[in-house]
Amino acid sequence: MKLQQVRAFCAVVDHDMSVSRAARALHTTQSAVSKQIGQLEDSLGVALLIRAKSRILGLTDVGRQVLQCMRGILAATEDISLIVADHRREAGGRLAIATTHTHARYALQDIVPGFTRRHPGVGLHLVQATPSEIADLVATGEVDLGLSTAPQILPPSLATIPCYKLKHVLIGERGHPVFEASPLTLEAIARHPLITYSEQHAIGRRVNEAFAAAGLSPKIAMRGTDVEIMKSYAATGVGLAVIPLIAYSRTRDRKLDARPVDHLFPTSIVYALARRGAYWPRHLYEFVGKLAPDLTPAAIEEALLSTEPPA
Repeated sequence: MKLQQVRAFCAVVDHDMSVSRAARALHTTQSAVSKQIGQLEDSLGVALLIRAKSRILGLTDVGRQVLQCMRGILAATEDISLIVADHRREAGGRLAIATTHTHARYALQDIVPGFTRRHPGVGLHLVQATPSEIADLVATGEVDLGLSTAPQILPPSLATIPCYKLKHVLIGERGHPVFEASPLTLEAIARHPLITYSEQHAIGRRVNEAFAAAGLSPKIAMRGTDVEIMKSYAATGVGLAVIPLIAYSRTRDRKLDARPVDHLFPTSIVYALARRGAYWPRHLYEFVGKLAPDLTPAAIEEALLSTEPPA
């Protein structure tokens, strides 16, 4: 089994089973990609792809099982490149981060510009995804770091590094009667339709759990994953929404009112997700340190070794 064969196999999967698109991505020919995959299957003694004449329809059972291992092999080669570049003190390479819209828009907006100025040779890639998708992207080595609340299922190969807490506010259209309630209670909120995050997001799960624990079943007007869309519909009166405080601005969101609700819903912890055992170049320590100034390299390394489940 050769590295070029592994790259060809993963490229075909990543390009929707298209050999021609995989060949373009690898800067080679279709025949070369087909040959590499054929040699890989011959060396393993099993078929990895389901074929019908000249078309590839999908992965075989064993193909699905070995795909993640092969992605791990490619991630390890990237680690080797990082180790060598760091040893030579070459400020190059890439930093790929998977995160949600909220963190990309609000938590990283003051960090990314400074990072790119300090490290002009590092290509910074931001990938937007749900927390579950973020965990998978990190586990397979497709990105170097994830930034999100804890996913529902955390692959055992990942470590969670606590970065910061998310406080929450309840938002609704200006003049909404709920904001006249004193004190603001779950019962008062539950009388009105809600716009909420999907169950893939920790905030969505915590909101649902809080209402369920109080024996309340509010009407869900809509579910979403993009806080900007949630704010837009809340401003039109579709429903109330619980969103991170960092996503609300009194001057920017002039059509919305807001009230703190951390006495009703627990705060959420935002984690950096990373592969255990992966090499960290200096610029990655720096990036996480900007997210969480209290995190020292020693604290990061301790978190990478911890087996404690995320809160």
